[in-house]
Formats: sequence, C-alpha cells, structure tokens
Amino acid sequence: MRVKVILNPFADNGRGQRKVEAVQAAARPYGGVDLALTERPGHGIALARQAAEAGYDVVAAAGGDGTVSDVINGLMQAQNPATRLGIIPAGSGNDLAWNAGVPPETEAAVARLFTGSPVKIDLAYVENEYKNGRFAGNNVGVGFDATVVIETENITRLHGFPMYFLAVLRTILFYFNTPRLQIQFDDETVTQETLFIAFGLGRRHGGGFFLTPDARHDDGLIDTCTVAPVSRPTMLRMLLKVMKGTHVTSPFVTMRQNKKITIRANTPLPIHVDGEMFAYPRDNVRQLTVTSHPAALALVV
Repeated sequence: MRVKVILNPFADNGRGQRKVEAVQAAARPYGGVDLALTERPGHGIALARQAAEAGYDVVAAAGGDGTVSDVINGLMQAQNPATRLGIIPAGSGNDLAWNAGVPPETEAAVARLFTGSPVKIDLAYVENEYKNGRFAGNNVGVGFDATVVIETENITRLHGFPMYFLAVLRTILFYFNTPRLQIQFDDETVTQETLFIAFGLGRRHGGGFFLTPDARHDDGLIDTCTVAPVSRPTMLRMLLKVMKGTHVTSPFVTMRQNKKITIRANTPLPIHVDGEMFAYPRDNVRQLTVTSHPAALALVV
C-alpha cells in the first residue's frame, strides 16, 4: 500500500512541525509513508492532487480542518476514485476527524491509515457569484460564525478549543451585523435578518460547538442552523447550549436539512469553509450557493 502524508507544519499555531518524526516512526512497522510538508496556504491542494494522480492508495492530511479541507479539494480535482482520504489530527479543531471517529493520538491515527476501512462521506460544494468555489468536508459559516474565524487569526497564545471559545466571546462583544438575507432552502424561500447561518455535514464545529447536532456524513443532506438577531445576554446563554447541542429548541433558531441552499445579501458577507476564510467582507461576496455531493469521497476510518 502506498501512503502519502501531507503535513502542515504551521497547524495548531506552528505545533504541526513536531508531528514529523512521530508520523514517520508510527508508519515504519507498516512499510513507511512518503511525507511532504506544505509551504504556504493552499499548497496542500496541489500536493494532494499530484499524489492522487501518481496513484497513491491513501493521501492523508496531517494538520487541522483547513489542511484536511485542502487535501479533500486536491483529491476532488484529481478525480481518482481509487485514492482514499486519511486524517492524522494535528490542528486546533480537528472536527472532521472527531466526527468520523479518527483517534486523536498520532500513532493510532497513522496505524488506521493502513488497517482501517474506507467509508464514503458526503461533501458540499461552496460557490460564490464570481464562480469561485471549493469543497467543504465538515462545515461552512456565514456571518457571526465566520467572524469568529477572523478573530482566531489574532489569537496566538491559545490553541484548540480555548482559542475558539475566546474568539466567540470577542465576537459577541464586537460583532453587530445582522444582514437581511434571502435564503433558498431547496424549494423554500426565507427572507429575514440573520445573525448567522451555519452549515454542517458533521455534528461538531470549532473544536467543541455542536451547531448542527443531528448532521451526518452519510445522509446526502446539509444541516443548517439559522439564528435570528438576539441580544448579547441571550447570545451568552445560547453559547452554553451550543456546547451541548441543545440550542435547537430556541425560538431564535431554525434547523433545516436540505440538498441545496442559496444565500443572497445586500451587503458583503464573511464566509468560512472548514474553519478557513473563504471570503472576507472586503471581498464583496454577496451570494453563496452550497450544494450537497453525497458519498463523494472515501475516508479511511
């Protein structure tokens, strides 16, 4: 079996570099792996595409959800159904790995690349009005949710869930936007002021927030959590509920499951895909379409 590991040394605020020797040591009993380090944002896409086109059986992302997302997009560009995705968690959130039951320990995760079984997982394709797009493996966020990701870019002394939690608190203090959105959920059209809309293929977001607690990677549907404008005290109370997934009963929250969702806004939208910024407000993106791609990729679990 030929396995390529694409490792992001910058993952988890630079802690990813420490995983190089651990990955290589864990793989030796199975014949070893070919390892490549990413050098810049998006580099993992090209490395994964090249590995799939070279005929590797498994291409594994060693990093956080952003690294996994890049590898997914590279594999989808190569369109080689024989190549399977592997994950070695080494980031701050590791949400797709958690949702899929990938062990957090490096040695166990590497062993799983060789001994695990492939399962088909759903992806979602995200595209704006400029025809810029990419696949999402776990989640997409518009509004408040994406602004949290922007806040994490300014936090360097924390990592993992504490980093995301602090970013949420900062966003609650300083985020005031509630744009009026026209949202097409399959055949249903909704127009409302919106604090945020979160899309989930998996249950967990941001290292410990269960925004879409009923989402599954194998049902062909995209779960959404649409939140109406609320006061800051209400946001703080909802924050505790989101950590348990019990926010779904709030009168300010609407949960849906759909195959295609299109958003139109009269102001620029902040948007993240798998915890990485897809559009900052300065990019002037005002339309987004998210489409389900059922059973699009095989993941070793």
